[in-house]
Amino acid sequence: MSKELVFVLEPDVGRVTVEISQTPTSSVDDLAGDLGGRVNLNCAKPAENKRYLPVLQTRSTKSDHPEADDFSIWLYRIYHDSVVDGPGRRSVIQVSGCSIRCIGCHVPQTHQRANGTLTSVHSIVDEIVAQRHILDGVTILGGEPFDQPGPVAELVSRLNRHGLHITIYSGYTVEELIGRKDPNIDFVLTHIDLLIDGPFQLQLGQGAGEYRGSRNQKLIGL
Repeated sequence: MSKELVFVLEPDVGRVTVEISQTPTSSVDDLAGDLGGRVNLNCAKPAENKRYLPVLQTRSTKSDHPEADDFSIWLYRIYHDSVVDGPGRRSVIQVSGCSIRCIGCHVPQTHQRANGTLTSVHSIVDEIVAQRHILDGVTILGGEPFDQPGPVAELVSRLNRHGLHITIYSGYTVEELIGRKDPNIDFVLTHIDLLIDGPFQLQLGQGAGEYRGSRNQKLIGL
């Protein structure tokens, strides 16, 4: 049985994140004992004590912000300083609503769109840009981002203006996304840096590798 441990060292914050694949529970417990306190987390599911913003709503007017317009997206939350949702240290935009609803999903609360809040795109971008000095990039996940292709395209467009590395997780394969022939989806796929595609499959969870939930998912540089 293949075993894989990936150590992500963050000396500036005194933290070590260990990505674990097919490692016995006893070995994980021994490792936690050697390293100190332990907090379990998964892609799209930050630690329970992680700072996150479940709702963002701007109080400014359109005259205050030229980009403050009618573009909105169903948002579940935003959280920062993730090292498991793509390369480097990232801010994560987690949308609500999912038409795929994989069995064993780590965040089933994001399946219902009504569990999120309709939030202006420009307020989300403002929040991300305010954190960019500590970021290596931003990740958009869900839920299912491509269930809201228009708002996600607008979000990607505005994030691109700030030169941010953009990763998106989708339960659809890249072939399925291209096959939909939606101009918004085509725009997103040609303006992001990394797509992690395919539905989460619980039986393929072991040995998935870096940033993925199950072995069927692919890391596609775009």
